[in-house]
Parts: sequence; C-alpha cells; structure tokens
Amino acid sequence: MNSAKGNILLNDLKIRISPVDTVKFAGGVPTPAKEFKWKSDRTEEQQKEPYREYVVANIGDVLTNNKLCVVGVEKGANILTVEVPGRDIVLAGRTDMIVLSDIAQKFPHYLPHLPGVRMLIEVKKVVTTASEFQALSELIALDIIVTESVMALLTNLTNHWQFFWVSRKSDDRVIIETTTLIAPGEAFAVIRTLLDQSPSAGAEVSLPCFEKPVKRQKLSQLLPSISEASGSSGIRESIERYYDIASMLGPDLEMARAVASQVARSIPTLSYFS
Repeated sequence: MNSAKGNILLNDLKIRISPVDTVKFAGGVPTPAKEFKWKSDRTEEQQKEPYREYVVANIGDVLTNNKLCVVGVEKGANILTVEVPGRDIVLAGRTDMIVLSDIAQKFPHYLPHLPGVRMLIEVKKVVTTASEFQALSELIALDIIVTESVMALLTNLTNHWQFFWVSRKSDDRVIIETTTLIAPGEAFAVIRTLLDQSPSAGAEVSLPCFEKPVKRQKLSQLLPSISEASGSSGIRESIERYYDIASMLGPDLEMARAVASQVARSIPTLSYFS
C-alpha cells in the first residue's frame, strides 16, 4: 500500500496518526535480546517459521503464564476481512503473526475466530512508509472484527519496532497513536508487559519506554456514526472505492462478494433480495 492509497483510507475513516515519544528504559537494563538474523538467500515467506520461533523464544514465559501463543498466518488466509460499519469500505487481507489464546494452536480451525487475540505483528525485512499503512489497515480490520482492545506491531525484527493502538477521539477525528523502539530487548519488554495486562478497552497500561500510559480504545466507540459518515455517493463511487481497497490489500473473492452485496443494497429494487 503506497502513501496515497493509505491516506485515502485514513481520510475516509477520519483517522489521524499521532506519534508519541519514547523515554529511557526504567528499572535498569531490559532482558537482552539479539536481532533476528535474516538469510539473504531466502525470501521473507520462507523465513516465517524461523522468525516466529525467534519471537516465541523471547516471550515464551509470558505466553505460557497467560495461555497465549504466537501463530504464523499462512499466505492466502485472509482472516482480517471485514466490512467497516457505516462505510462502503471492505478490508481484506492478513498479517504475518497473531498473538492469541493457545486454544488456536491446539485447534487450528479456531484461528479464523481469533480467540483471545491480543496483538498482530506485521514483519517486513525492509520497513517503508507503505509498510506502515499496511500495518494500520490490519489494526483497523482486527479492531473491528474482535471485541478485545488490540495493538499492532510493525517490525523488521532488528532495529525497527513500531507499535500502533487506537487511542482517543479529538474533535471529529479518531487518533491512532504510534511509537517506535530500536532495541529488541526494549521491544520485547513492552510485549511481555502488554500481554500480562487485561485487554479490556479503556484500561490504562504503563509500558516500558512509553512516554505516558497507554489507553486503548475501540474504533466501534470512536468512529463517526452512519449519519455522520460521508455516506455513499452512488454506485460508481462504491465500485471505485472497491478498486482502491483491492489495490491496497490485493483482490479477494470474499471482498468482492461483500462489495457486490453493498451495491445491491444500494439499489431499492434489489434490497429485498440482498
């Protein structure tokens, strides 16, 4: 997703990104963690299991204590497909890893239901502006799908660990805050602390290296209502938006069906049958 397409999505949903500064790690030195060693002769997809094991190795104790697991999402498993309420927008796609209840590891067929999900992790060997917009779109989709308050992490598993969360509403804009760490040890300290906390919406969480306590909210409570939304301006605009979103996250059959249903509902003579 390029910057132009990403801004289309954020503007349409009236979302603004607000960077938050970091502070020095308090209480001594975080548990050391080495950077992930990328292999130059393999693609990112071919290294999914090694980097999943790398993450688990650094937070394994917290996963066990909280009955959580880290699951790698297979290519083509578009578990983050959702229609944005009150908008002619359908997001479809996946992320690289999900931290959720370990029941999803015991029974993989539960994965699409995202039981007890805590956070998503989008991995890029090289992080770009487009990567940031992709992580944001995944956070938006996951937040709409589940009842839990969640966070997103965009990382190259070396020196870029960028966290995102739905924070608050300011005027008519939803604020998604973000902060970036460069040391793996500090980043894993944040993840461990986060996973030890309740995922309840509105609860303040003090995280290592974060300038202020994090208060995660739900988009469903902050997004403008249907009456406040920009609304549909016709069949042509709805279809054009479909192609915009498809170009961001790639074509998907379920997304096409959902958009087709939206178009049908917008035609009075077909609304009864949709």
